[in-house]
This record gives sequence, C-alpha cells and structure tokens, in this order.
Amino acid sequence: MVDFKVSKRMLVNFRGQNKVVGGLTDKDKIAILLYISKEFANLDREDQLFSKVILICQEIFESDNTTLRLWDGEFLVPVKFVKETEPPRRNLVMGEGYSGSVFETKEPVLVNDLTRSAHFFDEGEKTKSVMCVPIMQKEEILGTLAVESERENFYITDDLEILEALTSQLALALYGVRLIEGLVTARAREAAILNQLEWDLKMGRNVQSQILPQDLSAWNGISFASHYEPMAEVSGDLVDIVRQGHSLTAINIDVSGHGIPAALVTMAIHHQFRRSVMAGLGLTEIMEELGEKLREQLPESTYFTAFMVRIFSDYTFGYVNAGHQRMLHYKAADDTFIQYDTKGVPLGILPVRKIDYEEKQGKLEPGDFLLLISDGFSEQRNHLKEEVGVDRILTWLQDEREKLVMEGRGKVDLKKLSSAFMERFRAYQGDVPNGDDLSFLFLYCGDSIPEASHYIQMAKQSNSKMKMEEAYAQALKAFSIDSSLKEILVFLGKMYYRDGKYSEAIRYLEEYLRTSGDNTAASHFMMGRAYYKAGLISEAKRALKMALSSDHSFAKASILLAQCYLKENAKPKAIKVLQQGVKNTPQSMELKTSLLRLEAHSQKAS
Repeated sequence: MVDFKVSKRMLVNFRGQNKVVGGLTDKDKIAILLYISKEFANLDREDQLFSKVILICQEIFESDNTTLRLWDGEFLVPVKFVKETEPPRRNLVMGEGYSGSVFETKEPVLVNDLTRSAHFFDEGEKTKSVMCVPIMQKEEILGTLAVESERENFYITDDLEILEALTSQLALALYGVRLIEGLVTARAREAAILNQLEWDLKMGRNVQSQILPQDLSAWNGISFASHYEPMAEVSGDLVDIVRQGHSLTAINIDVSGHGIPAALVTMAIHHQFRRSVMAGLGLTEIMEELGEKLREQLPESTYFTAFMVRIFSDYTFGYVNAGHQRMLHYKAADDTFIQYDTKGVPLGILPVRKIDYEEKQGKLEPGDFLLLISDGFSEQRNHLKEEVGVDRILTWLQDEREKLVMEGRGKVDLKKLSSAFMERFRAYQGDVPNGDDLSFLFLYCGDSIPEASHYIQMAKQSNSKMKMEEAYAQALKAFSIDSSLKEILVFLGKMYYRDGKYSEAIRYLEEYLRTSGDNTAASHFMMGRAYYKAGLISEAKRALKMALSSDHSFAKASILLAQCYLKENAKPKAIKVLQQGVKNTPQSMELKTSLLRLEAHSQKAS
C-alpha cells in the first residue's frame, strides 16, 4: 500500500468538456518518486517487481487496467496485467497498437479518447483513455508500460510525467533483480550469464546518467568540467547544475551505500533539488526541503551528504554544507587554496530545519576556480594502503595548473586541468580498485572576463554616441573573447533588433536564453518580439506563451500574441487571448482598447 495520501481525481463536465479535477500535486510527485525508490530497492525477483509496478499504477493513477509488456526479440509480450481484456491481449509486433507504436518510436503517448484514434482502437475495446511509455535507457528499449482507464480524458500530462519517471526507475531496478537472479544460477551458466549481467548493469548506468547535467556550456564567463564514476555500474553520487538567469546553483551529493539502492535515491534527490531551486528557495531552505521531503521515504539506514553553491552575476557566491567533503577554492591572485565548510548535518537521519544550516559567502576573481568533490577521491588508497588525502589533491591541482599556465601563456584550459588531475589520481591509485563512487565539478572563472568586459563597456559608450560601426566592432570583439557573457549577448541582440537585423538578433538572444537559463517574462517577450519581426510566427507564439506563463499579467505579451493569431487568420483565438489578458490585467487600457477594436471589427465583418 502507498503510505501517503494522494488526492482522488474526478471527471467533471465544464462547458461541455470533461475535465480532470484532483490527482497528483507537486508534493505527491516527490513522495511517489521516493516511495518507488524505496519499494524497488527491496525487491530481488522479477515477479515481485512486476507485481509492485502494477499495484503502484493502480493506487496512484486509479487505473482500470495496467499492462506491462517486454520485448522478446520478435514480439511485445504482455507479462503482467491487472485483468484480461476484451478482446483478449495478444503479442504485438513493432508499430501495432499504442504499445507497439510507443515501442517503435520510443516516445510516450497520452490518448484522451481512443474511440477517436482508429489505428489504436480494437472493436469491442473498453479502454477509453491510456498513457503508454517506453521502458528504456538512452539506446536500448526493453518494453512498454500502459496505464488504462475506461473513462475518456482521465489522465493529464502531469500523470504522464510521473509515469515516465516510474519507468526510468523500473528499468534500473529490473537490471538489479536480473543481476540477483542471475548470480543464483551463474555457476551453472558461467561465462554467458556473466556477460549478460555485465551488459544489464551497463544499461542501468546509462539510465542513471540521464539525470547528470547534459549541458556544460559556459555560463556568464564560468566554465565547467565534471567527472562521474560509479564504483559499481551505478552510483550514489550526483552532480547537478541549475541556471536561473542571474544566478547558477550547483550541488554535489553522496548517498550512503553503493549500487542500485543508492542510485535510485539520487534520482529522487535530483528531482527535489531542481524543483526547490526553480521555486526560488535559498540555499538553507533547499537543504531543509531535501532533508524533510526525502527523509521519511528513504530506504532504511540510508542518508546523504551534500555541498551546494550559488554563484551570482557579479561572481559573488553563497555556499552551504551538509556533512559533505569541503569545497575547494583556488585563488589565482596568490596561488593558494581555501577550503570552505559550514555548520550542517547529513540529510535523511534526523528532522532538520533551515536554521540547522549555515550559509557563508565568497567571491570569484578571474582565474579562480571552485571544486565540488566527493570523498571517494581523498579516501582512495594505493597499493601501500595510503590514502590520497586532501593535501595531496591540492598539490596536484597547483602543479598541473602551473604547467597549463606555462603552456597557455597565462591562461588555463579547464578540460586539460580536469584531465591532468585524473591522470595524477590514476597514477597514485595504480591497480587498486576504486574504494567508493567518484564525482567532482569544477566551476572556473575565466581569465578573459576583464578584457571582454572592457570591450563591451567601450561598445556601450560608442552606442550612446551613435557611433554604430565602432559599437558593433567592439561588441563583436568582446563576443570573440568570451561568447558566454550575458551582457554581451543581450547587448548584441538588442542592437541587431533595433537596426532591423532580426535574424542576427535571434541568434544572440537564443544563445542568451540557452546558456543563461533566464526564464523571466521579459526575456521570453524579447525573444518573441524578435521572432515576430522575422516572420517566425510559430516560434513567436511559443515564446510569448512562455512569457505569459511566467507573468500572466504581461499586457504587451498578450497583445503581441493576439497579433500572431491575426497573422494566421485565427481571429477567435486572438479575441480569446485579449479577453484573458483583460481578465488578468483589468487596469491595462491598452489591452481593453485592443480587445474592443478587434471585437468591433469582428462584428462588422460578420
């Protein structure tokens, strides 16, 4: 049984359409992910795992039926379900029905009314709405999981999101139970089964790798390098980065234990961390959220440590430690290291509040770097059983940085520094196996920031004096020195927009949004306006809708979105957008005037 309460969903008729009321909240999603992690970690047989999946789907999604299919090399075979259907289930080939279609495309589907999807609907079929997702990792697909209801419009995209998260953990847990079951008979099958088990665990590692940061492009002059290496095939370590326009938040986590149980917990931590950061919480508040939201759902005797740092646009930073390895700060000005620590206990052991953690501040200067690192590095032993230790790590980093400065004429290539550090670590380790999971994240403040900033200030001065050619030349020079600085990207985007060069403006504004993580209404409106001027109406609509989702009272975004619909001859949609805008921003005379004009024109035309 699910040991927490999920609000029941209902179907109500609103203006002639069935709508779902109730169901999953954000709080439910976190609880469900942790519940799944905890339950899957305690299973060691496939039949137990499959039964648990079916039960969870019934309880969470209130399904009338749930079908788990696995690929046997020729067919999608129904291996577990709640009840037999009419017509009876059969083996499916790739592309057949919604399950076969999901298997073929590797994309989830949500069908609100199967009766309107003839290619999915069998005669006599009782299922009316369905969610179906692939069970897979990046390259390989194992099967599908379908949650079915006899009521149409019973599921929404939030349900699909949690079902996808469930199948990700199902894939990882499946590798685990196959490992356990395979080891029981390994002596009988020897080499062949062991090769299969090794392949299964490697696939499990690929599943977990999907929660690691995929975008390590520079942010406002800060570049990154990371390393992630499980002691087994899957890891209890995690590094993550969240960009938010004017700040960037990074974390390094180490879950107690190793292997599949610890790996499942990292997936729930990843989800809660990102949700907390995007909600705008402070660092100590995030620590409280991680501790309290996850503690009751963690497997028995499991806890985790974490170090979190938030860097701002002016290169000041705050940091908080929860029992983790100290963060290292290399200061280029005097060629020294500072080790940062704060008051704070590991998470998941006892109830915690934000006052149990301490936030401290620092500042990065050009050439400095921060290093978040797990204790697997400092505690690794060599063949003499001597630990690496933190002091030796500091010495390696200083030595390798000095070599790179000599080679790079005063500048450091972060990727080379990261690789050189790993080479020193491997040389010391020798042929001794890893004693723990390994992970680190470098955050390097670029040497070229002052030079690029100088040119952008010159460009602004030239622009204010109407010396346009000089302004462009200086801004492009700054961009060539450091293309990640937010100030440069926005300045170039606005300059090109002002001068009617919309394609160029879009290039720089898209890069700004991609690398900065800025999700404000103003930034999306700026992007939507450029798309509109360039005649890219579909792209403009998407950007303007994102602006309104961030600030529903943004009158200018509502007006421009209505103009986009008018460009597409969709006058009713334009009127609806303006009506909603007036409702959200009743004080806007511009919105009211635009709506009255459009309604009058529409009545006249009819």
